[in-house]
Amino acid sequence: MQKSNSKSISVLSCGWLGEALAINLLEKGFKVKGATTNIDKKQRLLETGIEAFQLRFEDLNDDMKSFLKSDILVLNLTIKDIELYEQFLPVLEKSGIKKLILISSTGVYKNSENPVDENSELSKSVWVAIENLMKDNPNYQTTILRFSGLFGGNRKPGNFLSGKIVRNADAPVNLIHRDDCIQIINEIIEQNMWDEIFNCTADTHPSKKEFYTKAAQIIGVALPIIDEEEGNNYSFKLITNEKLKRRLNYEFIHPDLLKAL
Repeated sequence: MQKSNSKSISVLSCGWLGEALAINLLEKGFKVKGATTNIDKKQRLLETGIEAFQLRFEDLNDDMKSFLKSDILVLNLTIKDIELYEQFLPVLEKSGIKKLILISSTGVYKNSENPVDENSELSKSVWVAIENLMKDNPNYQTTILRFSGLFGGNRKPGNFLSGKIVRNADAPVNLIHRDDCIQIINEIIEQNMWDEIFNCTADTHPSKKEFYTKAAQIIGVALPIIDEEEGNNYSFKLITNEKLKRRLNYEFIHPDLLKAL
């Protein structure tokens, strides 16, 4: 039986992560709105009890305004066109949204020989510009979640580099399971952890060689081809999740990437 919850949450958009998140939030008792560009997925969302909208990010119409009549918005997009965010922002500012969870990427950081935390040097990634545009807005509070590479469900890491040449094979892997992404978002909402930035990545960081070879073996696909001639002259970054675990008192569902396979 669902618990009732007075908070309403809009999820833009309901792709591989967003759909699973929307269903999870609905099961937790939230009032959930979900946006998708796909008519079949809209119907599937409706059948679960989610108030579904067929919307593109650039559709700044009455449907978008209705979609944004919620307490919380989870902005979960792969779109990197900064102009679309600039056009969307005035509509968001005039909506009823009071809290924003912006799904970003640990790709915002430069490579580093030292562990990378939330204060580490940023790259020229478009995600940095998107973060800067959306945060520190007086109309709503924002928490930014910088996710590492995502896997889980039907997204099998063994397929990522199957049969492909792997360079920088000794570099550490930064990944996070979808189960943890969803639970972290739940914790942000439940703990009212706003105006924050968190790195979201699993505890362990096996090498690309070890991880992707084992991942391919487990599902029986062609092994990655390891470039052994490259030597140790490679660049990398190792993302640390210490702030996330400390501030949220968070324990990962899948802390060990090799076991998560």
